[in-house]
Amino acid sequence: MANTTSGKWAGVTGGGNFGQRSLIFLFRHCDVRVGYAIMYLVIPFYILFGGKGRRAIMRYFRQVHGYGFWKALGGTWRDYVNFGKVLLDRFAVYAGQKAKFKVEKDGVVENFDALMVKPGGFMMVGSHTGNFEICGYLLRQDVKKIYALVFGGEGAVLQYQRHAQLSQNNVEMVAVTDDMSHLFKIDEGLREGGIVSMPADRIFGSSKSVTCNFGKAEADFPVGPFAVAAIRGVPVLAVFVFRKSAYRYRAVVRRVEPDDTQKSSKQKAESMARRYVAMLEEQVMANKCQWFNFFEFFREK
Repeated sequence: MANTTSGKWAGVTGGGNFGQRSLIFLFRHCDVRVGYAIMYLVIPFYILFGGKGRRAIMRYFRQVHGYGFWKALGGTWRDYVNFGKVLLDRFAVYAGQKAKFKVEKDGVVENFDALMVKPGGFMMVGSHTGNFEICGYLLRQDVKKIYALVFGGEGAVLQYQRHAQLSQNNVEMVAVTDDMSHLFKIDEGLREGGIVSMPADRIFGSSKSVTCNFGKAEADFPVGPFAVAAIRGVPVLAVFVFRKSAYRYRAVVRRVEPDDTQKSSKQKAESMARRYVAMLEEQVMANKCQWFNFFEFFREK
């Protein structure tokens, strides 16, 4: 499980290098469902002692979906279960079970594949819902290089496995850095006709954001990814990947178009951010228990 004890979610997968190696060893010899069974013994610990993370998910169910206390508590349990399963699925891929996973595709051919055969780069934006990262492991392509923005604080085992899997699919990881040097890599990737992949529900360095309605709540979403696209004049795809069952995922790809009535890059970026949030809201409403932002995301009422 990820470290969820700080006020801002640390985004670091728990277990340490030894624990992560143990999971890879387990899944080299066992079905991923064995890991699910063990996980049920661990989740109560995270719910009981991960106070801030638990409270954030409880507030998500109460504020966004309008649940009462007990229904929100049940939703929180299911959210932690789903989060554990998507993490274990990643380790099953690391252990060599990639061929067992199947991905249903919605909008992949008409949006992603269509841009792959055209000249020039484009952007893909995701979120901390479902299992966006596993898409980079399972959907193979060698046409354009993908520059994937990732958190740089993970342990050695996870970073090695990420690199090993992503490099097979022409993906280069770009670590987020305090000196913001990752922004230069992003710009370089787009200029060279590559694909830049980054989350659009976390603010990295820039404080530029838009406040959007999300269910019954409000939250601030970053404008940065869309500002890059507006300035460079490149298309943007929203990618959502949700877990359906053991070894089965659904990938949804949608085009995020700017408001053509807006003239400035700033206005176009804000319009794309709002349209992306509307798409994210639609997907989350259909997959309520795969929201994995374990910090105070929504505004207090």
